[in-house]
Amino acid sequence: MIMLKKLFFILCSTISACVYADSGLYLGIGTGYATINANTTNGFSYIDGNSDKSDGNMLGNLFIGYDFSRYVGLQADYYYIASTQYSTGSDIPGIQGSFTINQQTIALGITGHLPFELFANSLSGLSLFAKLGMGYNMINIDGGTVANYDQSYIQSLSGYSGGLSPMLGGGVEYGIDNVGLRAEYERIGDITFSRDNQNLLNINNNLYMVSAFYHF
Repeated sequence: MIMLKKLFFILCSTISACVYADSGLYLGIGTGYATINANTTNGFSYIDGNSDKSDGNMLGNLFIGYDFSRYVGLQADYYYIASTQYSTGSDIPGIQGSFTINQQTIALGITGHLPFELFANSLSGLSLFAKLGMGYNMINIDGGTVANYDQSYIQSLSGYSGGLSPMLGGGVEYGIDNVGLRAEYERIGDITFSRDNQNLLNINNNLYMVSAFYHF
């Protein structure tokens, strides 16, 4: 009985030590490239007759997270996508068709990690990770106009709109002691952009990033 208690104590201590060693707070910073895909809705189109526009620009990312174990954690992110310019190719006289989009996103998600050392000790430090969460998106558009099918009704895009959208991502990371590096892809789902109580655009994003983080 005493031996069983000792074994139980040793087992609990070992598990606690492992969990503690692979858990904790971390901070990180990243950069990369993001696309902003803007598709018209409700029968509207851009002045040139197209219904979708896609372009991209540089991306900045700050994040803070907490790993509850070596497998599961929680991460909060801030993303800034630099102003991205779109040309409609033609303008109605007196109406600005071309526009720029600027986007900021605050997100919270659950992270999952799959350490490669589970399969081979020589791959210690390398792991796959995935992230699933929700983001609040703040979108500013400068310029731009959409119109109905015969351009008898036009609506300016200029202004601000915000909303929630799902986020899904994943990638690979490598850790050396307290420092880690990541390469990842994330997808931000459709965000509805509205003006004057009308839904005009569905906007979504593809994010390609590299980042570094420090684990306390």
